[in-house]
Amino acid sequence: MDYLHNKSKIKTRYTKSGEVSIAYQVVGTGAVDLVYIPGWVSNVDMMWKDPRISHFLNHLSKFTRLILFDKRGTGLSDRVNELASLQQRMDDIRCVMDAADSGKAILFGHSEGGVASCLFAATYPERTHSLITFGIWAKRKFSRDYPWAPTDKERQVFYQMIEQCWGDWRNMDFETLMPSMVHDEEYCKHIAAYLRSSASPRAALALAKMNTEADVTHILGFIKVPTLILHRTNDLETKVGEARYLAERIPSATLVELPGEDHLFWVGDIASVLGAMEEFIVGKRSKKASLRYFRSPKSNLEHVMSKNFKRPLSISEFAALSGRSLSSFKRDFKNYYSSTPAQWLRKKRLEHAKNLLLSSEMKIGEISYESGFKNTSHFAHAFKEQFGKPPLQFRVQSLKD
Repeated sequence: MDYLHNKSKIKTRYTKSGEVSIAYQVVGTGAVDLVYIPGWVSNVDMMWKDPRISHFLNHLSKFTRLILFDKRGTGLSDRVNELASLQQRMDDIRCVMDAADSGKAILFGHSEGGVASCLFAATYPERTHSLITFGIWAKRKFSRDYPWAPTDKERQVFYQMIEQCWGDWRNMDFETLMPSMVHDEEYCKHIAAYLRSSASPRAALALAKMNTEADVTHILGFIKVPTLILHRTNDLETKVGEARYLAERIPSATLVELPGEDHLFWVGDIASVLGAMEEFIVGKRSKKASLRYFRSPKSNLEHVMSKNFKRPLSISEFAALSGRSLSSFKRDFKNYYSSTPAQWLRKKRLEHAKNLLLSSEMKIGEISYESGFKNTSHFAHAFKEQFGKPPLQFRVQSLKD
């Protein structure tokens, strides 16, 4: 089903949640209802203009009755002056289900939308068939018992980015949201436009602050419906430890870790996401060619490597970032750099580490991490081989000289 073919048949409707108008759509005629609760911001009309999102949603609509909506403050729904609570967002889900004549549904929550989905499933088990989450978290404030969440300082930096750079594709930190696509300039511009159409800077900031206050750690044990937790193992935005935390505390949860780094489910290997969802919902995976893998287009090697050499990625992940197969990546790399990727990365990372040793007061472990090494012992051994002295001794001797 091509999204250009069917988008004219999709009708956007409105329902009331209190005094707030909520935009929603219903697509497909499957035997089971599935409500998609989007992450931070969304726009239900603009979703269908993105070939990746529309492909994903179209596939879901082949075996479900798919219900989409924009949360209050986003997209086509009413803007709100006050900071929306998680309970109000949960009520928006209930009102949309009522308007769509859905007595019971599967909830599919992404990122912050998964947090609201968890609260709904715990509060309204009689209306929740099952729960599917992707890339979600339990709370957004760092604590000793939840070390994956951002610190207050990190959230302040995030708020500042929204205020100063909202909708600017060059400064929207897409490296953490969709690292496999950051070198596709046209798609980055498209996503920036999608974000602008989904919320104003003020609305985006208010929603981000609401997310910071959201916390469902105390209700996870009350979720009794079958739950599928999907999470990419190397997600840079929401750590896989958060998915494991959820899986340990939701009684009927199944955790499926998927390969990749992208936080957005509709980029990277979407076939694995759709396959896991379809198997959970109908009991088997489709073998049709529509489960495509959208590969990033070929990018400039020098740009990819200079921007990402400090990240602890495998060679195959560098190949994917550049939009090449592993064999093509190695061949092109050899032709351009007259070296293998592993040799080049080792030398580049060690030079960067040397500069940090001489110009900063960072600890050796911090320098190891900042230079792309997976552990300090490997870094120390490689550094001594390259420069003749262990890192700390090299720093001390250099300062004396």
